[in-house]
Amino acid sequence: MKKLFVILSIFLFAEQTQAQKNYYLSPVSMDSSVSVSLPRQFNKTNANNQLTYAANGEYGTMVVIKSANPANAQIVKNEKGLNNVFQEYIKKVQSSLTNATVVNDHDVTVGKLEMRDFALQVDTGSGLQVRHFRLLYTKNNTYTFEYLYDDFRKDAAVGEMNAFFQSIKTTPDLDRNDQYVTTSQGERPVIVNILLFGLLPLTAIIAIVVFFRRRNTSLT
Repeated sequence: MKKLFVILSIFLFAEQTQAQKNYYLSPVSMDSSVSVSLPRQFNKTNANNQLTYAANGEYGTMVVIKSANPANAQIVKNEKGLNNVFQEYIKKVQSSLTNATVVNDHDVTVGKLEMRDFALQVDTGSGLQVRHFRLLYTKNNTYTFEYLYDDFRKDAAVGEMNAFFQSIKTTPDLDRNDQYVTTSQGERPVIVNILLFGLLPLTAIIAIVVFFRRRNTSLT
């Protein structure tokens, strides 16, 4: 009996350790192709072809948005066109905020797909906030993953933030052909102007402000 108790204790300790390592995040399917892990308690809205998840973590706020690309959007023909998509998005988000500085803008991959990773440092007047983004674009949908935290919590927040971003998964059938069509050398790249760029930042801002205010209220 004592041996059984010891085994159960070890098992429970291992389970708790794993949960702490993952910051108590659980997988959530955005659709049949993309998933991410979030705290078990989250807010979900689905309107105007836009699916939004928002949740408070231990050290920051997480917002995930899936937005259907407009049917009349111009096709991204190559990697340069995809980079134009990312750059346009960054400009739109930055212009929607006051005193925001873009830092550490670079490419990352998830599965076979290219993503853009960047952060915005925002001077709120009462302290520095960091909004860390990962953006995934496909021909049909755009996925935005954001983690917001106060800069003074950076050392504590980095583990939870990394667990959140590293939990982003795509199915093996998704590849670069789902992001752009490779064109012949010398063809003029398409300049992408997608209407959703005006919608995504605004929705993200509203969702984050609401949850961040709730978080601050609960901490006071």
